[in-house]
Amino acid sequence: MKKFLIAGLAALTLIPSTAMAQPYHAQSRQDVREERRDVKEAKRDLRDARRDVRDARWDYQREVREYNREKAWRGAPFKYQRFRAGAVVRPVYYGRNYVVNDWRRFRWDAPRANQQWVRHYNDALLVNTRTGRVVKVIPNAFRYR
Repeated sequence: MKKFLIAGLAALTLIPSTAMAQPYHAQSRQDVREERRDVKEAKRDLRDARRDVRDARWDYQREVREYNREKAWRGAPFKYQRFRAGAVVRPVYYGRNYVVNDWRRFRWDAPRANQQWVRHYNDALLVNTRTGRVVKVIPNAFRYR
């Protein structure tokens, strides 16, 4: 009698676990659905990131346009010349009329002692005012499309 009772209890404990187990193909379908959901989320995130980059670019271009409107650029008494870092420029190139004081607005490097950002046509030059050497050049910094 004890053997039958133990066998019956063992059978009862095994029946619910086998009833709850899903077939392999149902589990794999669920995995596929979850993977598709993950892919859709990743695509949505990528689309949002691209939108953020586009908006940042538009904001930057708008700031450049506003800056150009605020600081009317009349042109210089000299011809355009493309400068490279290390070139020596005359003081007329970094005179008071050409200094860009709001370099943070454009996210440029901070000028160190005896340095200042200068506009030369559409280029931005970081010039050492003591020696006249160009430290850094950002070509087409004031040009927008």
